[in-house]
Amino acid sequence: MDLVTRGDAHIHVYEGDAGSTPIVLVHGFASGHVTNWVAPGWIAPLAEAGFRAVAPDLRGHGATTKFYDPADYALTEMAADVAAVIESLGGEAVAVMGYSMGAFTSAVLAAQRPELVSRLVLAGVGENMLRETGHRNEEIAQGLLQDDVPPQSQEVPRRFRLFADQTGADKGALAACIRGIGKVFTSDDLGAISAPTLVIAGETDDVARDPAPLAALIPGAECVVVPRRDHMRAVGDKVTKAEVIRFLTTAD
Repeated sequence: MDLVTRGDAHIHVYEGDAGSTPIVLVHGFASGHVTNWVAPGWIAPLAEAGFRAVAPDLRGHGATTKFYDPADYALTEMAADVAAVIESLGGEAVAVMGYSMGAFTSAVLAAQRPELVSRLVLAGVGENMLRETGHRNEEIAQGLLQDDVPPQSQEVPRRFRLFADQTGADKGALAACIRGIGKVFTSDDLGAISAPTLVIAGETDDVARDPAPLAALIPGAECVVVPRRDHMRAVGDKVTKAEVIRFLTTAD
């Protein structure tokens, strides 16, 4: 595990030991490099395709520094952390794949620092990047902070609370994070992405929703829907892996 420091953030970074070409993997909310990438079996197929996984734990997650002010989790801050990780590799453009919150972060990075991103995969996202999500994010934050697990009638907050409890996450840091990352992406935001881009999400993903409207706003982007997979199951699906590796290894 390597360590990259940016300001007050000490970012722990997993790096695979196989594959020659780095790919930076940016995990989702309440997750981490193990839960999002190692456990679902991403490292070996990427290595077989020639890619060396470089997977930071984002601020507030894993062994990386925890903050408790939502302002510390603005997507510009998160993207700047990922930029620092890429710069630690030498600063040349690399492929970047983000899942869910990691895709939000990766999209900001690709728009603001295009010289660092050679190819972009936005996974586990769709229309949710184009809609106001502040109310739902606040429900998730409250579900993380309250004493009891939210009831089944509050499906999304309950899902994330159970996930955070299962992984032993810092729920105070996660609540600050979900309150800080809210952003509605505009056509101008997405039109600034110049890297070849794949947008991919599960067919039954009620968090991401339809990926097609998002892909339509990114110049030249591809769109793939993973059959019969929701937000939690799409990340490790064999179709997701096959489509991502196809995209990463296809010549421009």
